[in-house]
Amino acid sequence: MIEEENNKKNYSPITQSLYLKLKNPISLHVNVENSPTSSEKKRRIIYNRISFSSFSNTTCSDILKLNKYLNIENNILLLALNNYSFKFGLINKLDYKIQSLRLPHIEIIEPWKELDYLFPPYKNYNIIEECIYYSFTNVYKLDLKNKDIFIPFSSKNSMNDFSSIGDILFESFEVKSICFKEPSFVSSLIILEELKNEKEKFSFYNEDIKEKENNYHNNNMKDNKQSDQKDEKNIPNIYDNSQRNYTIKNIKYNNKNNEYSNECLIHLKDLNLFNFTAVIINIGSTKTSCTPIINGIPLLDLTEIYYIGGYDIDNQIYEEMKKHEKHQKEISIDIAKIAKEKRIFTPRNKEECEYLSMLYKKNPKNYFISPFELNVNKIFESAVNSTEIFFSPYALDNYVKTDSYKNLHTYDFNFNFLFVGNTLPTVIYNTIQNCPIDYRKELLRNIYLTGGSSIIRGFRQRLENELYQLINNVNFYNKACIQVRLFKRKLLQKYAIYSGSHYFLENFNYDYYSVSRQDYQEEGERILEKFSLQGKLLY
Repeated sequence: MIEEENNKKNYSPITQSLYLKLKNPISLHVNVENSPTSSEKKRRIIYNRISFSSFSNTTCSDILKLNKYLNIENNILLLALNNYSFKFGLINKLDYKIQSLRLPHIEIIEPWKELDYLFPPYKNYNIIEECIYYSFTNVYKLDLKNKDIFIPFSSKNSMNDFSSIGDILFESFEVKSICFKEPSFVSSLIILEELKNEKEKFSFYNEDIKEKENNYHNNNMKDNKQSDQKDEKNIPNIYDNSQRNYTIKNIKYNNKNNEYSNECLIHLKDLNLFNFTAVIINIGSTKTSCTPIINGIPLLDLTEIYYIGGYDIDNQIYEEMKKHEKHQKEISIDIAKIAKEKRIFTPRNKEECEYLSMLYKKNPKNYFISPFELNVNKIFESAVNSTEIFFSPYALDNYVKTDSYKNLHTYDFNFNFLFVGNTLPTVIYNTIQNCPIDYRKELLRNIYLTGGSSIIRGFRQRLENELYQLINNVNFYNKACIQVRLFKRKLLQKYAIYSGSHYFLENFNYDYYSVSRQDYQEEGERILEKFSLQGKLLY
């Protein structure tokens, strides 16, 4: 060690910097020696309701240190405001490859509990302002002054909602500009991008097989006329579309003189957005929204809401943990979320659910509470029947009568507790029935699940089976094909709205859709009306 330090002092500045990079590759950006490791930081704040992105092993402070070396003026702050979680991330305007996975930097879960509020700030913008201030002063330490902000916010909200958020960000935090976009639209973009990638991989695989077959066929052919063979090699293959497609792509994307809006339209045509017809089911914390999209336009007037979400599953696990206190090392709603991620799955039908719940009641399963300690909890029949509230009217009726359900949904003033009888398959069926008759069969073939709780094992197959049984009772849909689809990457499915917003900022001009503070001060709240109109400024 002493010899290394003596040799290090004799190095030139260039070799010394190389030496430091080899010994500690990220020492120039993050001072690892003077700061604790990421695992220690996560252990300290694991109970402060903060979760970090799974695509990196860095914490929030490490990301902020790295962002100091980027030009902060070229970054757009992507802010997803939900009732139970805030998601943040910086997106660089000039280099999108820095964050190619399109996942949030940090997710703050229930920030209003840190401010001693009992219920989430559902359209209570005074609490939202306090939560934003708390998040950007104590957790994600970033000054919002003169920043560009993008917020996925439904245009179904009233003009008062847009003006309140605009007043908070422009007046209180003095941001530079704001852009709102429909969540179902941005999530459809990331769905189409995944479909495009799958088609490209499939076509690339087929082209390789064709080339191998042609080469094998040409090698086995024995012609005595070598001159004819040479002439045939010089003739281009008419059926080879690889070169033709390559030239078309060059014509499309190498025209730098075109306007940015034309490039966006070309990109949307490549995604086949204008022919995209589907139903997007977003399973949120306390609500599940079913939004039909026809020819790339979300029909928000036909959106149906099912007032059950992922937190309702957590409630059932938490209530079961209270009943079996002897078998639990620790009892809390946060541990119920851990149990949901590790042990919950959905049976194929009701009979299988009843059989498995009896087995789990006799032989409960173990799961670890935290990765840092070897404490084990046990889960009983809620491992199987906690998702039945989406499919069974009987399970839904029993759960709605509990106090935990009413406490979870009391903040929503528009909610009516007397909605029992509808399940998630019936809500999806009603949304499709409200659409034009020419698109109903296509909507049944393209049902996409998004949200954190949609990742639960067996949920997609159970929903598809329940829809098939429901629609088979109607004569008109006897020959209809029903297909519920998932993402291949679970993180994109979980953060579909956030990753779709990231993708939107990559391919669309932010300045064209945003509203600056100067325009807001000159024209007032009227300038935000364009965000609340359905179908306007989608493209």
